[in-house]
Amino acid sequence: MNSCIGTATRRKKSKSAKGELIFYSLLLILPLTQILIFYFGVNFQSILMVFQDYDTYNNEYIWDISVNIQKFLIDIKQQAFWIMVKNSFVVWLFTGLICTTLAVIFAYYIYKRRTGHNFFKFALFLPSVLPAILLVVTFKKFVGSALPAFDKYLFDKSVDSVFAYSSTARFWIVTVFSVAISFGGQVLVYTGAMDQISPEIIEAGEIDGAGTWREFISIVLPSVFPTIGTFLITGVAGIFTNQNNLFNFFGQSAAPNEKTVGYYLYTMVYETGGKGGYCYAAFLGFVCTLVVLPIAFGVRKMVEKVQE
Repeated sequence: MNSCIGTATRRKKSKSAKGELIFYSLLLILPLTQILIFYFGVNFQSILMVFQDYDTYNNEYIWDISVNIQKFLIDIKQQAFWIMVKNSFVVWLFTGLICTTLAVIFAYYIYKRRTGHNFFKFALFLPSVLPAILLVVTFKKFVGSALPAFDKYLFDKSVDSVFAYSSTARFWIVTVFSVAISFGGQVLVYTGAMDQISPEIIEAGEIDGAGTWREFISIVLPSVFPTIGTFLITGVAGIFTNQNNLFNFFGQSAAPNEKTVGYYLYTMVYETGGKGGYCYAAFLGFVCTLVVLPIAFGVRKMVEKVQE
């Protein structure tokens, strides 16, 4: 009798294990497919293009990395190239470091349920559900009419549109837009991380006499630092891929002083007539990756050391 019960139990466990195996296998199909197609397939093809050039006469890719190297050597001799590199780091500084600092502070304001915290949550979430192009059009319409009117009132300068200003001024206007767009998402992520802090820890700090500033520095900040570290690392990794919304604002007509390396890569294919730009874009992207990798690893080590 006992042996029959044991056999039935083992069969149930076996069926349960098979069911779990099938369930988890089905769950893994989508991420594995994504990894195979985008991470291995697309990235592998991009790596191959680093060592290729496109033969427009025969309409085929040929193995010749020398053409990409020559283009790169010409690029780095141009002042415009180093302006793009500088702009890329400036955008990272503002959308990464400065925006992160402000977002953490404002997230703490919402976390403490201060006046208007529900309104700010809604207002910061709204840009996440709106199309980027709609935000750009709205921003251009508002700023394009508000700033010239402001200039005329204060300085008696008559300008039809803010985008008729110098390219340097336009770069900063677009950078402010990029900061504003990324700010809301970061605030909501940090607020969510702060909500995971145990209330007992906060109460213990209050009993020990910790004020708002002390609570923020000693309890809240260390608790959300892993999230901050993730943003910092991904921000560094994207230094040379961030096109700073320039394409949404200006298409392919951004001025040299406004461009970032990410924008240059983004528009290269269009400017060079399709396939002709793929190989050099892949080569330049590969070079940027080699430059960014040690910086990203350095930031990661720094984050890990702070967390210890």
